[in-house]
Amino acid sequence: MPLVAVAFSIVSISSTLADTVKVPEDDPAITVDIPSSWKPESTDKGIACESPDKVATIIFEVTSAKELDVLIGENVDWLTKDQGVQVDKSSEQKGDFEMGNMKWSRISWDANSKEWGPAVVGFVFTDAGNGKILTVTYWITKKDQENHLPTVTKMFESVKRVGS
Repeated sequence: MPLVAVAFSIVSISSTLADTVKVPEDDPAITVDIPSSWKPESTDKGIACESPDKVATIIFEVTSAKELDVLIGENVDWLTKDQGVQVDKSSEQKGDFEMGNMKWSRISWDANSKEWGPAVVGFVFTDAGNGKILTVTYWITKKDQENHLPTVTKMFESVKRVGS
């Protein structure tokens, strides 16, 4: 599977219109188009959304470079402690790619949950400008990842820095 496909093996084509959302809402660094059916919701540092079939979750958050490790730790804790996801650290994969005129880095792992079964979890990063980093946390079931690839790809292609 190509690197981009692996990086975006996360989400589904939606026939509903996309909403352009600011991340974070109060002091936006980027905008991203998220299908209305994914019901974007504000978080402390960004926007969370979930596929209508609930097999994919994506969280777009902006943080400073020095706060990146804290954000990753919080999101891993949320996945493992609050959502019951088990992450296989030995399956770690990393890569870089370009999409939507932006350079991205990715780190991901195989995972499993009692409720949803085998999944992929990971983080994707890009420069959000002014010393900030857009961090995208994702979780998607393995059996559904190909179905959601077109929607996730559109989301990533729509990311734009505010003011660019």
